[in-house]
Amino acid sequence: MNSSEITNPLFGPSREQEVNIHTATAVATDLETQKYLTVLEISKAIASHRDVSELFHDLTERLRNLFPFRDLGVMMHDPQKNVMRSYIMEGSSGSWSDAPAEVSIDDSINGYVWLHQEPLVIHDLLEDDRFPAAEILKQQGVRSVCCLPLSTAHQKLGALNLWSEEVGAYDDFDLNFAQLVSSQVAVAIDAQFHQQQLERERDRSKLLLEVNNTLVSNLNLGELLSAISHSIGNVMPHDA
Repeated sequence: MNSSEITNPLFGPSREQEVNIHTATAVATDLETQKYLTVLEISKAIASHRDVSELFHDLTERLRNLFPFRDLGVMMHDPQKNVMRSYIMEGSSGSWSDAPAEVSIDDSINGYVWLHQEPLVIHDLLEDDRFPAAEILKQQGVRSVCCLPLSTAHQKLGALNLWSEEVGAYDDFDLNFAQLVSSQVAVAIDAQFHQQQLERERDRSKLLLEVNNTLVSNLNLGELLSAISHSIGNVMPHDA
């Protein structure tokens, strides 16, 4: 054995061991730096995209630098039907056209994560029979799953899924960092929902104003009904 490889308990690690420790520390530091630079990039992407589909396409490419996944999917809770509804699918190498648009909370991975508000990692999906709705994932060749809650301070929105063909892909996953990313995604989705709600309220107010103006104008009955139908048609398609 080379004398430089021997650790003397009186003098500490050898020169070679010091170099190895320094290298390992530098690599770990670079990885942590890359992680948080990616979070910064995600924040910038969220600020620059108004369309959710375009945003998730951009996020998928950025997240590939950090997370091992074949597909990324988002399912949202539908409060009216109390189910989990498919929202976004990205990066798929297979076809999800046969996947159900919604799944029950009790039978699905996403429902479990949404309900309990805690991440769930599945080592091998083929050996896990807790979730009947996950059968479609098995058919698509998914072997391991990481499912993260999408929530803001005010609302439980849904779940973010990372799916891999490799068994145990998320066994050593940094869940704390992954949840930091998912919280950023949740903020983006929540902002989009609020924007859509504001647009609907704006259209509703515009409709009421147009109908009111029509009612107070000097029109006969036929012209009145025609004008109201036209105003409603701008925000709510209907048969004449």
